[in-house]
Amino acid sequence: MAVLADTGFLFALLDQDDSHHQDTVQFLKECREALIVPAVVLPEVCYLAHKYLGPEAEAAFLESLLRGELPLDWGETVDLSRALEILRKRPEFGMVDAAVMAVAERLRIRRIATFDRRHFGSFAPALWPSFELLPS
Repeated sequence: MAVLADTGFLFALLDQDDSHHQDTVQFLKECREALIVPAVVLPEVCYLAHKYLGPEAEAAFLESLLRGELPLDWGETVDLSRALEILRKRPEFGMVDAAVMAVAERLRIRRIATFDRRHFGSFAPALWPSFELLPS
C-alpha cells in the first residue's frame, strides 16, 4: 500500500519551524509504504519553499526528488478530467486538491499524507467511502 503526499505535508517536512514538522518526520520514520508525490503539488511546494524558506530550500527539495528520495507520479490526462469533475461538484477544493484526489483514485491509494482535513476529509472518493488522512 502507498501513501500520496499533499502540499502541506511536504512543506511541513521542509520547514523545521512548521507546527507539523515533527509529525511529518515521525511519520516518515514509521511509514513502511512508499510516499508518492503527485507532480501537481510541485508548483505549490516550490512556491512556499521559495517564499518562506528561500531559493536554496526550493532547490534542495527539487534535488531530493531528482535523487529519487520520494517517487514522483507525473499524472495522466484522465487526472485532469477527473479533477475537473470534482471541481464542478466541489469548487472550494481548488485545482491542486482536486487533482491530488484524482491521482489517488487512479492509483487506488486510499491514504493521503495531509494536514488539510477540511477538504480531504469531506470528500468521498469514487472507489471507497473516504480517504485515510495521515499522520493521524
